[in-house]
This record gives sequence, structure tokens and C-alpha cells, in this order.
Amino acid sequence: MKKRIAGLLSLIVLLGVSVYLYAAEPLRVLSAFASFGGVILPKITHTAIETVSSIDKILNAKISVDFGSYSNANATARIDYSVDGGSVEQEPPGEGITIKNNEEFFIQLPTFLESSTNVDYQIVVDFRDEQGTIIKTVTFPSGTQPQHAELTDTITKDVTASVGGVVEFGSGNQQYDSTKLEIAPNSLSTDAQIIIKQLGVEDYISSTEQMAALYQVYSIPANIEILSPIKATFYYGVNPTSTDFVLKYKQNDSDSWSSIPITKTDLQNKTVIANISSLGYYGIFEKAKEEDKSYRPKNRVRVKSRISTYGGFMFKGLKDGDVVKIYTISGKKVAELTVGNADGFEWKGRKGTNNSGDWASSGTYVYQIKLKGGKVISGTIAFVW
Repeated sequence: MKKRIAGLLSLIVLLGVSVYLYAAEPLRVLSAFASFGGVILPKITHTAIETVSSIDKILNAKISVDFGSYSNANATARIDYSVDGGSVEQEPPGEGITIKNNEEFFIQLPTFLESSTNVDYQIVVDFRDEQGTIIKTVTFPSGTQPQHAELTDTITKDVTASVGGVVEFGSGNQQYDSTKLEIAPNSLSTDAQIIIKQLGVEDYISSTEQMAALYQVYSIPANIEILSPIKATFYYGVNPTSTDFVLKYKQNDSDSWSSIPITKTDLQNKTVIANISSLGYYGIFEKAKEEDKSYRPKNRVRVKSRISTYGGFMFKGLKDGDVVKIYTISGKKVAELTVGNADGFEWKGRKGTNNSGDWASSGTYVYQIKLKGGKVISGTIAFVW
């Protein structure tokens, strides 16, 4: 009997050891599942982009990924997208961008927006083991449903005067803040639709070099009053290299610009912030280039036979010690100006120093203004026979 009991106990121990050995891994996984709870699966954090500026044409997606229980995996991310319902493409090509756990990163689509009207996109993250084999793929918004974004230059929002609200343009560039109006309660004289329209700079002004961005703010009905200032944030875009800006306003397209105070310039988010009290056009000008404008000739084309009547190329505001040099397109110096009158230095289309030589040939010329302090301003003019 004792031998049978001992044998039975040995069998139980053996079975117990076997169960432990074969069940250890499942138990470990079960334990991991219990430890990680709801985050055992990796997840993507991304605010969906619904509208993309048809002027700036940028879709820049901000993403972070929680690896969950795949913390030891290698992860790469990409955007799968289709334009106007076309074939699906990938950005960036290949396996994607290498990403780290819980760190923000950006994926910017290429200039596919030049001729499109909308885009469908999915953010795809592949988790790979040490051998590079994909062990898990996570997709935003889902594996079957893409995020849809429309190109637009206009955003409209109904605002109740007593409540107020935020009208946000939403540029599709999530690396920076969007253009928006923050309307406090009782700031408007009546309930209205408030519209922000982004305008192409080159379509609305004759001299584009000093303007970074242009917006029109208007309402339906059109005759509402702003009873207290609205906090306006205007995104000035990705192209300007300036760090100093001027915000200007005009009520109608035919009016002259007038400056309004900027309360903050946010260089990281590429925005200027101001309190506005009127509806109309708002232009963001690069201050340095705006100052340069005062020296440049107002008329960039001059006809030889009319110079005696209407004058030549006037470089305004120049003084003793300043110099203007005129070059051909190939770089040959044609003329030099070192003196002038109270208005500035005038080139009358003649060669030599201070218009002392023969007439220059018909054509396009490069001017270089060198101020006494060392600053250099360049541009082009055309002299026509």
C-alpha cells in the first residue's frame, strides 16, 4: 500500500512539473495581459485632419505611438494615401519612419495637393522583432476606413452672439497652430456666420515680395458689429525666413493698408496674434522686406522717351554714403549712383557715374542698393527704348 501511495505521489509531482513546464509560457502571457490591461495592444495617437489649405497645400500629420506590450519591438510608421480616389501610395517609401515609444513625430506628404481636391489617408505602424519580421500592424483610423480630408480656402461657423465660440481654419499642418478667431460671449452685435478665407498673396496685391500670408474675415449678415475685440491668430506659413512681422488691415480690397498692433509673434508655431475689432482683409508682412520696399523704385519699367517727362528709376530715401549700382543680367556693371536729391537717387537710363554717360541699351537690369550701414538690397528693373 505504501509503495502504491508513493508511486501515486510521484506521478502527481511529475504531472505537476509537466503542467508547469508546458503552461509557464501561457501563464506568463496571461500575466502580461493582466499587467498591461487595456494597453497590451499598441495604439496610435493622432488628431484627424479634415481640412487642408488649398493655398499652402500641406498635410503634415503629428503622431505618437504607445507600444503597449510590444515595448521591445522595432517600429516604423508611414502614411498610405490616395488622391481624389486614385491609387494608394505610400509616404515615405520603403518601410517608413523609425519611431520611438511615446515620442511625437511628423509625416509630411509630398506636393501631391497641386491639382487635387481631397485625400484619404491612413497612418500605419508596423512592429517588428529583432529579425525584422512584422509581429503586429496598427492602423489609424482603422484597417478598413481611411481618414478623409478636403482641400479648402474657406471655413464657416455659426456663432451665437451670447455664447461666442472659436472659428478655426485648420490648415492641415499639425506641426503649427492653425489660423483661428476666439470670440468671447457678447462680442458680436447679433448671431452670424463667421467666415475665414485664405487668399493667394499673388492674386491680391501687385507686390508680393513683402507679404507672407493673406486672409479675409467676413460675416453673414455683412453688417454685424464687433462690440469687443476678438483674439485672432494668423498662421503666416512655412516659407518666410523673417522673425519680425507687421500685421496690416484694410476693410475693402480697394482700400489702403493700415498697421495694427501684434500682441505676440510665435516663431515656433509660425503665427502672429492680435486683437481685432473689424472685419476685412488681414495681411502679414515681413518687416525687413517691408522696410526694404521704401528704398526700391516704385516704377520698375521706364521708357527712354518718357524719362524727361515722368522721371527715371527713383531709389527713395538714400543719402550721402549710400550707393546704387546697375548691372546687366550677365553681371557687367553699367552705372553707379552716389549722389541725388531730397527724394533719393535717380537712374535716368544712362551709363557711367551719376548718369554721366551714354544711354544704356534696352533690356532688363539688376540693381544693388548698398546702404551706408552695410545692408544690401537687390532687385530688377527694365529699361525700354
